[in-house]
Amino acid sequence: MTIKEICEILKSKLINTGFEYGFVLNGKKYTPKRNVGFDNEYYSLSTTIYLVQHPSDTLKYKIGTCVDTVLVMRYILDELNLPSKIWLIHNKEKNKVHTILTFKVDQKIVYLELTPESSKSWYGKEIIYSNEGEMILEYESNGYDVTDVTDSIVIGEQPHFLLAKIK
Repeated sequence: MTIKEICEILKSKLINTGFEYGFVLNGKKYTPKRNVGFDNEYYSLSTTIYLVQHPSDTLKYKIGTCVDTVLVMRYILDELNLPSKIWLIHNKEKNKVHTILTFKVDQKIVYLELTPESSKSWYGKEIIYSNEGEMILEYESNGYDVTDVTDSIVIGEQPHFLLAKIK
């Protein structure tokens, strides 16, 4: 499969399918207020009661955070037998964190931003790197710490790897 074909499979599950940013807990959806970003109430809930969702729940309820989105992507890529990694990027100056996923195909590293309701200019567009080091260097040169958190995410638990950076 080509990079474009793989990206189209991922996009078909997460773009234009009614996904929204937030999380579901015990059947109740929690979302930030529109056009406000992370309002204080949502931010508080996301750092206290949010639990990493199982990919099947994210797909069922059509809601997820960046963590949940990359887990869905990883689930799909695992079915395609494609290696992937999940990264935590942390901007210390702004105290902002984000999880992204990269996958390897044709000896290239591909990053595709599919977090619901993202306003990033590269949303839905694959970014291709020669290797992981090139991707890491790009983020580090823009003031981010980059950490492989692939094995740190535990479904049904809080994202401790992420919360430790922002507290």
